[in-house]
Amino acid sequence: MQEVVYHTNYKLENSYWWFVARNQIVKSVLINKTKLPPGTGILDVGCGTGGFAKLISDHFKPICMDTSPIAIEYCKRRGIEQVYLSTLQNFPAGEADFKAITMLDVIEHIEDDKSVVESAFAVLPEGGFFVATVPAYQSLWSKHDEIHQHYRRYSKKKFNSLLENAGFEIKYSTYFNTILFLPAILKRFVDKLTGAEKKKTEPVEEVSPFVNKIFTKMFLFEKNLLKYCSFCFGLSILVVAQKKK
Repeated sequence: MQEVVYHTNYKLENSYWWFVARNQIVKSVLINKTKLPPGTGILDVGCGTGGFAKLISDHFKPICMDTSPIAIEYCKRRGIEQVYLSTLQNFPAGEADFKAITMLDVIEHIEDDKSVVESAFAVLPEGGFFVATVPAYQSLWSKHDEIHQHYRRYSKKKFNSLLENAGFEIKYSTYFNTILFLPAILKRFVDKLTGAEKKKTEPVEEVSPFVNKIFTKMFLFEKNLLKYCSFCFGLSILVVAQKKK
């Protein structure tokens, strides 16, 4: 990712609606769908500035891994003790005790997505879980994807197949960020119609404090629903897979 994305994410990760709700939702799904006990090691691959790792540190033991020195430095600022500047292929798995790998909005940044998923499968212990999120629908490709240097967006079927082909068993799969789906589609249409889409340069779109509060509540409302069901459409995809024994 561009360097500015790390600085922006560190500044906004604890307050901006998308980060706040996404991280809370993934934490809830991680706890409820894996049933891993408190204190379990979780390897957060492509951890970015460590916002998610810090959030789960009250329940799990986060281990941060990223290829960016800037990201690793921010993780240290958050107080994450176990951090690795590494790729999955070179990760010293024997040094860390973990039962799950998380990759939150990471795989779309990697050109060879098949290889990175296979590497995650190889590094995980038997019975371990793989929890990942990716952006949904190639048809929603926008300037946002270009700024964040994405290679693609996914359908749920395509993403499930990617994991299954690597050897994983899908335990739970859903679209999410569903409540705001229609407003987001409308805004993208208007932006393209007016030319505002081409003028975008910032990695995170600024909103007023009031709108930020409303969006946070709307998106976060999905957390309780996803404990009991899955959604058939949304702006993102969330999957829990397992490396069977």
